[in-house]
Amino acid sequence: MLILFLHGWQSIPGGVKPSYLIQHGHTVINPKLPDDDFEEAVRIAQHEVDEHKPDVVVGSSRGGVVAMNINSGDAKLVLLCPAWKKWGTAKTVKTGTVILHSEADEVVPFADSAELIIDSDLPAESLIEVGTDHRLADPEPLEAMLEACGGSRIPDDEDEILEQDWEGLCYTGAIRWATESKERDWVLLHGTVMSGRVGKRIEHAWCERGETVVDLAMPVGSRIVERELYYRAIKPEVSMRYSSDDALFLAIKNGHDGPWGESEQLKK
Repeated sequence: MLILFLHGWQSIPGGVKPSYLIQHGHTVINPKLPDDDFEEAVRIAQHEVDEHKPDVVVGSSRGGVVAMNINSGDAKLVLLCPAWKKWGTAKTVKTGTVILHSEADEVVPFADSAELIIDSDLPAESLIEVGTDHRLADPEPLEAMLEACGGSRIPDDEDEILEQDWEGLCYTGAIRWATESKERDWVLLHGTVMSGRVGKRIEHAWCERGETVVDLAMPVGSRIVERELYYRAIKPEVSMRYSSDDALFLAIKNGHDGPWGESEQLKK
């Protein structure tokens, strides 16, 4: 599941909530939104929707209002205590929207979400009362958010990862394998490989462990290959190596699965 997460005012990418979604198998786009320019925040969010076509858009507080003010297409909206009376012009939300809010919210009144549900002609169950404060960062609201987004997407075993369609998602697939396979001592590599399909070198990501390579961009059934054969066939050139833990940390920190630029790397 591809999720666009829009953070709140005076918040930053890589917080508890998007990290929770990543940890449960979702791919999360988590752009930085400016605090002092609402229209620019909407423009950034719209660009991400247009470019990536997410399955779900999650918006927290002010980010929820940003979500209300974009054309989200077919994406489901999951709004966390949206502050729609403070920002933006949208006063209703589309069919299928789910709103999570705490009655003890000290920042945005719970009644605002109840009003939004009524004005949008949505069923009462579209508003889920959960949590004990505005942040919704405790286990219960996090689980409710995950369920609203479609539940956990972590495969039961390695075979499911190997059989999934990873076309165009080599960086995401490499992180999934490195962090969710039974052995955690995989090395995730970024670099270039020779593509027979396009006839030139392309940016790529794959995993290695000893003399074994896993490349989820290869055809199903050929994704686990001997390292010597792999290097002879597509001539990879390595630019960066990451442990599975470092790769997961960088994905959460930077809000995307790679490649990561120089300013996004771990500080030495």
